[in-house]
Amino acid sequence: MRFRRLLAMAATVAVVTCGLALTAARAQQPQRPVAIVSISPLDRFLQDTSYLLKACNVPEVGGLVGIMANQYTQGIDRTKPLGVSVTLDGQIPNATVFLPLKSREDFFGALAGMGIEPDDLGGGLFEIDANGQKLFAKDTGGWLFIAQTEEALATVPADPAKLLGDLPQQYNLAVKLDIQALPPELKQLAIEQMRIGLERGMAEQQRDMSAEDQAKAKELSEANIKQLEQMINDTDKIIVGWNTESSQQRVNIDVGAQFISASKLAKQMAQLQNLSSNFTKLVGSGAAAQVRFTSKIPDEDKPSQIMNLRNSIKQLEQQIPETDRAVAKDILQGLTKVIEQTIQEGIFDGAGGVSLQDDTFRAIVGGAVADGHALEAELKKIAGAVQGEKDAPQFKFNYGDHKGMNLHSVQFPIKTNDRIVQKVFGDSLIVHVATADKAYLISVDPTGDAALKQAIERVASSQGEKVTPLDGSIAVAQILQFAQAIAPNPMIENALKTIQQYAGKDKVQVAGRIIERGALYRLTVEEGVLRAGGAAAKGANGGGGGF
Repeated sequence: MRFRRLLAMAATVAVVTCGLALTAARAQQPQRPVAIVSISPLDRFLQDTSYLLKACNVPEVGGLVGIMANQYTQGIDRTKPLGVSVTLDGQIPNATVFLPLKSREDFFGALAGMGIEPDDLGGGLFEIDANGQKLFAKDTGGWLFIAQTEEALATVPADPAKLLGDLPQQYNLAVKLDIQALPPELKQLAIEQMRIGLERGMAEQQRDMSAEDQAKAKELSEANIKQLEQMINDTDKIIVGWNTESSQQRVNIDVGAQFISASKLAKQMAQLQNLSSNFTKLVGSGAAAQVRFTSKIPDEDKPSQIMNLRNSIKQLEQQIPETDRAVAKDILQGLTKVIEQTIQEGIFDGAGGVSLQDDTFRAIVGGAVADGHALEAELKKIAGAVQGEKDAPQFKFNYGDHKGMNLHSVQFPIKTNDRIVQKVFGDSLIVHVATADKAYLISVDPTGDAALKQAIERVASSQGEKVTPLDGSIAVAQILQFAQAIAPNPMIENALKTIQQYAGKDKVQVAGRIIERGALYRLTVEEGVLRAGGAAAKGANGGGGGF
């Protein structure tokens, strides 16, 4: 949980600081670029782009891209990477593009084909009028540097590829933001902008709050602002990258953050290096979707997480009708106490999944909890609160036990005319719950508790396995097949027929891992999913090309 919040906050930092870097009036010249854009060598970039467009069922676009690239990249060394370096030059951001050259004459000839003829200023310097936009170019050391001002080209690196590091080898396209290259006053301005946004949001929420609740909300807001401030001050680099692996028939998108050495956040990331989970085998094979998450909660973050929880519960209470609020409040407070105890223990560990095999909806979720018996007591409290009401759920507590876990069930009557809901769940939703000292499992299965018992056995046999903070996957073919069985649709049918041709390459996956002084998310989309998306889009477009 901490891992995901850190990356989400890092993304916020990236957006705010980038925007401010383009508009700040007081920024001073940093010692290094605030942003680097890396493009892999054109031969590889175009090959991978062509594969991606073919996989998306728009090969005609790939052909057009290839033709245009061949026409307008004449003279470029297509075996070397390209890039953009962004620095702050006084009040103005200064972007410098660097292109590897084989022949300046051939490249300028390609520009002439677009009506752009550089004016030779001598000494390898050129002035370019691009549709009214004046640019300057400098040819030196086998590279062509392009910038908005002549002064920006006064000093250029002998080998700009060094600025890119290993990004061209890892990604087709990547952006690296250097947060520490921003001047202190600009980072402070970013913090103030985020503070203003948070305070405006809190003001909207506080309109109908009591004075006491407003004070608590303000305390929570200050805690969140403090976390954002620390995120800005501790973040070293943020990287977003796209990479196509045609040999593996998949596309990857990475989002990562790296923190300053010895900073609080870097130390917290190091604590996540040796994680273990008791729920790696909770979800059985063949699931349509599954996720597993594990994280440690630092002691200093526990108070703010508890405050966030209480604030969320308070808002939930306000949505409950006045006539039911007293009972609901008692139940919510009991559940909140269990969650708070779990936070205090400092570990989030759990998993969940959905199966759609045999066109039957089944779900399983489970995790660590501070006191499973207290959770069981809260469920009994809920049962007592609804007892005797019309169409109330039917509870069965402690009807059995399995591998040391107490078994319970709840049957919810379904009163709806929605044809899809009726087809998926029938007349009732049957939920089975298992509780133990430090764990809970919940299953939805119309056929009974066999799947729950199997999950309990898998969990019991796979305690303490080494894990990364997050992993998950979606088997798109299984989901499309289920959707088509429940509510037939021509667009889904097109996608299903396509993806079935790519068995074993039909998943979307997400994985989180710890890197040096930071963390990285990777989203992977396999070729079958890309082709299914393209087929669905073409079907929706009447069979025409493109999206």
